[in-house]
Amino acid sequence: MRETDSAVVLETRGLEVATPAGVGGLRLGPVDWRVSSGELWVVAGPHGAGKTALLETLAGLIPAASGSVRVFGHPVQGSGDDETTLREARRRMGLVFDGNGRLLSALSVGENILLPWCYHRNAGPAEALTELEPLIRHLQLGSLLARNPASLGRSWSRRVALARCLALGPGLLLLDNPLAGLDAVHLRWWRGFLAEARAGHPILGGRPLAIVATTDAARPYLGMDPRFALADGGRWRILPGIDSVLSATGEDGTRNSG
Repeated sequence: MRETDSAVVLETRGLEVATPAGVGGLRLGPVDWRVSSGELWVVAGPHGAGKTALLETLAGLIPAASGSVRVFGHPVQGSGDDETTLREARRRMGLVFDGNGRLLSALSVGENILLPWCYHRNAGPAEALTELEPLIRHLQLGSLLARNPASLGRSWSRRVALARCLALGPGLLLLDNPLAGLDAVHLRWWRGFLAEARAGHPILGGRPLAIVATTDAARPYLGMDPRFALADGGRWRILPGIDSVLSATGEDGTRNSG
């Protein structure tokens, strides 16, 4: 599905991504970009290219050096009178961090998943669990709810972080390197989930989601018909397809830096 087919969910104009500390220069940009519902965008590039910083900027967690980010037409950064608008924009997106997803070790797996619902809906754990039980079951996490996140491997931790991300029904998913380091079983599950999410699965409210995933390697996305962008050397480029991505990243045995 191309961006002309449905509503634009994410739009950046002249976006320049700063270093994580916000000082010391730019990491990536300018980024002029549009992402629509039902699209899967894969942002490829080497380690340290600014892919994680880009996601955190899109989510409003770190300030942009310049330019703008709008989600469902609302800015994700601002202050003062914009606070209500900011909250609305941020609640309509979810971010799954790389690694173990930054789960809260002081909480159980179940408490991590239920936390967004309890906080934003002013609800108790029992009510939240009733509402989110179908999602938990679909993500195959029911047997893990009482576990401590520290006892989980990276693959299951990442899926718990995804459940927490989906608790409020976002329309935009930001996934930091979600397919990295997965065994065959978990990789197959994630590929199936991404296809479901962009098509609009009933468990996700039936709405096609917009998905942005970063990656160090593009090959796991073969056959999924994503759109591709490349972050490398501070530059942002939209690439026409998987062959150009494999060439640009050297996964085809070459390295094209032009």
